[in-house]
Amino acid sequence: MESEPDNQTIVLVAKTAAEETAKLYGSIFTRMVSKYALQFEAEKLKEKPQENIQGLEAVTNYILANLKRYPRGYCALIYGMAKADIKFWGSTGAGSRRAAYSAMKSIFEGSGLLKSIIGTTKDPFEALYTTEKINKEIKTASPARYIREENNQVIVVVPNCIYMDACSAFVKEGISRLIGGSECIFLIVTNVAAEIITEKHLDYRLDEFNESECRGRIFEF
Repeated sequence: MESEPDNQTIVLVAKTAAEETAKLYGSIFTRMVSKYALQFEAEKLKEKPQENIQGLEAVTNYILANLKRYPRGYCALIYGMAKADIKFWGSTGAGSRRAAYSAMKSIFEGSGLLKSIIGTTKDPFEALYTTEKINKEIKTASPARYIREENNQVIVVVPNCIYMDACSAFVKEGISRLIGGSECIFLIVTNVAAEIITEKHLDYRLDEFNESECRGRIFEF
């Protein structure tokens, strides 16, 4: 039986991603992330946002303190980053990609395997399985199935995704990618991970969105 994801670890990885992305946009980014994440978290807890909770550190601590009430608190930070990204670009774009890159780099560095896996394969399918293995070891994995197709395309099937709360909010609010199409946290994170390992330019597309199972693809371009 596979171990459950460690929610606290994923919250801290998301916080790191926000901090790293702020290096691209400046401190205004973390202020915006904090504002939107606090609103999201408070709504899930059926509370009003507390005015005395300000800044990324305080919001993260609020999320961590309430993991028993809302276990997927990391979705609040993910939502906050997407909303902040929209304020800069009108849709999710460079900020989301930077956040995903920072998150996966943090995971790989935490595993101690970053240097040893870069360039080990040019095959996105193999890279995704390497990523999944590392994520399972440090308990940040969401269960998924990968299906190899022609032209190095990989079909990705994600049942009961741990990021569903954030993605459902994106759909409800009409949040989309800068180049068009729906956003998918699992796909953007795994896409970036495969890029880091293969050192190739890859992209992703969400084909089916469903609360019980989502389906998309990662491909070269």
